[in-house]
Amino acid sequence: MDSSVIKQIAGFKNLYLVLDYDGTLTPIVSQPPKAKLVSGVRAALRALSGMPGVKMAILSGRSLHDIEKLVGIESLDYVGNHGLERKIQSVVSVDPYASKFQEFIASLIRKLDMSLKGIPGILVEDKTYSLSVHYRNVKPKNIPGARKIFQKAWEEFSAKIFFRIKPGKKVWEVRPVYGCSDKGGALGLLFGAVPKAKRKDLTMVYIGDDATDEDAFKTLKSSDFPIRVGPSSRTAARYCLRSPAEVAFFLKRLIEVRKKDSALLREFAASR
Repeated sequence: MDSSVIKQIAGFKNLYLVLDYDGTLTPIVSQPPKAKLVSGVRAALRALSGMPGVKMAILSGRSLHDIEKLVGIESLDYVGNHGLERKIQSVVSVDPYASKFQEFIASLIRKLDMSLKGIPGILVEDKTYSLSVHYRNVKPKNIPGARKIFQKAWEEFSAKIFFRIKPGKKVWEVRPVYGCSDKGGALGLLFGAVPKAKRKDLTMVYIGDDATDEDAFKTLKSSDFPIRVGPSSRTAARYCLRSPAEVAFFLKRLIEVRKKDSALLREFAASR
């Protein structure tokens, strides 16, 4: 990303930074529980969240409990499960449709655990209100067989009318059709929680790396900043950072520029 864009973003009076986790603040790893923040990112997030005029949130496909624990900064807002679970301004809530269909997800997880257990490397992740089937560690020759088993379980799923399959990076996700279950809707929830008086001059920045982040990119205004992490031939993002390491650099530069601008303003005010 051009340094002039970073300076432009840092210069906005009211800034709302919303970031994905996996593949954005941490490299993609073979085992999801081992995905750790890039060095220096936690300190940068904490520093930015404490700056005047800056609001921050983490928006992830992980469960709310998982993402809060991994990031570990109380001052941030958190949205998990692509919007189904949220902790915004310290208020925890669950999408009402997610609660209603929870038992259906549990039954499908039991079915998938049983039918996919013969596929080495497969991981069925129970996120209470949704589920993810990770096949990153499955040998390429076994992926078609895993897909066939997954599709069969889906076809036999009696409640599939209430759910949808969303593909991601080496993952198949099953989420409710109704309610807030994509990152575009979740971004709308975060924006809606901002006091009306502050919405007009608020600039939003969303950073994500996956197909699931495209829903968020598409909801941003032309004056906002959708930023894709990594290459993509098909994206609604207008800006790009090449890796989580570049995201870390971006955050640190925002801090530096914003601090410098604040210092200049103080000097100017003192000289008058």
